Amino acid sequence: MSAATELIDPVQFPAAAKPVWGALDGHLTAQQLERVLASMAEKLKLRSGPSPMVLDCRHMAGYDLDARHAFVDWNKLWRHQVSRVAIITQNRLYHVVIGAMSLASGQAMKGFAEEGEALAWATGA
Repeated sequence: MSAATELIDPVQFPAAAKPVWGALDGHLTAQQLERVLASMAEKLKLRSGPSPMVLDCRHMAGYDLDARHAFVDWNKLWRHQVSRVAIITQNRLYHVVIGAMSLASGQAMKGFAEEGEALAWATGA
């Protein structure tokens, strides 16, 4: 996989509840993150209201501090178009960082070790 890749949504949902999916892998830079978020933003623009977002970070090896700041800033701007951000990672330290990013951005955001749990929370199922 490349440093930043987008996944195809593996589950069928009604359009309003269908999550926008993205994936990050390798060592994440701000430029790589911005490419993935730009793709996700294009999909969000096509939605009539707020949509859940699922970001798969299971293959992410690390990140630059600039990438973390860019993610917080993006979520501040898009929080009215994104109902929840579920982040899949088995790195427990990232779960703490995700909680801090949620507070800093004002976005409902939570880390999950398992894809099913992330999907259920993101869609309110």
